[in-house]
Amino acid sequence: MNSSERIAAKRYAIAYDALSTNAKDAQRRSNDLHIALQALAPMQGYMTSPCISLAEKKKLILSSLSAMPDTATFLALLVDAKRYSLLSAIEQEVQVLTDKRRGIVRAAVISAQELSVQQKKATQEAISSRYHAQAEVNFSTDKTLLGGLKIMCQGEQIDGSLQGQLQRLFKDISE
Repeated sequence: MNSSERIAAKRYAIAYDALSTNAKDAQRRSNDLHIALQALAPMQGYMTSPCISLAEKKKLILSSLSAMPDTATFLALLVDAKRYSLLSAIEQEVQVLTDKRRGIVRAAVISAQELSVQQKKATQEAISSRYHAQAEVNFSTDKTLLGGLKIMCQGEQIDGSLQGQLQRLFKDISE
């Protein structure tokens, strides 16, 4: 995705999020967009085919998502603007905006071995403190790490792994 597509996806996400009057409504709309994305995923080829008319694509959207008329209308607008291909990026941006409304940051933590409950809690609290928001953390393991942690949150990567420390040391020595 190029930078102009990223900018467009953010703008559409902001417009979609602006339809919500409060955090609860924003969460519902975000969920609806996620459900719509999943429901239409098997029809991706149809939705992106230049052989299918815009009217047919919009008809499919409106009939498939009749229980979510606001979301269906939004997706029909994307089809009209020939921006349907941005739907996945828009959905991700809407999730970020919804999390922000709710005071949540999402993080991924990778460790060499499974962390204890106490270690997970301490890591989650440290992330919450650093970003001044409630952290929702996805913990996973990577056996190729010798030790330490890698944390990804809000586009920032904190590499506290042993490999990362060795690479930084090597770089410092070689300069």
